[in-house]
Amino acid sequence: MADMTRVEGKGVVIDRSVDDVWRFMTDTANMPQWEENRADWKQTSEGPIDSGTTFQIISRPSIGRPFGWEMKTNLRITEFEPNRKFATEATSGFLEGTKISYLMEPVEGDKTRLSRVTEFRFHGLARLMRPFQAPLARRDGGVEISGVKRILESQPGRDAS
Repeated sequence: MADMTRVEGKGVVIDRSVDDVWRFMTDTANMPQWEENRADWKQTSEGPIDSGTTFQIISRPSIGRPFGWEMKTNLRITEFEPNRKFATEATSGFLEGTKISYLMEPVEGDKTRLSRVTEFRFHGLARLMRPFQAPLARRDGGVEISGVKRILESQPGRDAS
């Protein structure tokens, strides 16, 4: 039986359209720029990204970076609603069953509110990490969505001349 912990991060408002934010975040070439663990994403299924698409990611978690630690995790996209939401679930590794959702909603003036929700599933020894995971997820999620905001707002907008 796995324990579950849900962590909702604080959202950010990005001065870009939902379409721009969606395209940027769902392009695997961009993921290492904003994803907290600077992971390398490799699609392991055929076809365009959609619900059911699988990836293998090789990440360097912040806690292990000084030691050169790498972690391989298989992920599957479980929800894919263009310009609204995408969610990934770990299908291997010690966080198997953990789901991260990114939610986008338009706000006034062609801007986007971006937020991240993490649902941890803890198995076996990973349960020992439970007390530390919520604050880490809140911090990492904040780092991620702030990174998306910083990168997108530093690029020329669609309508810039």
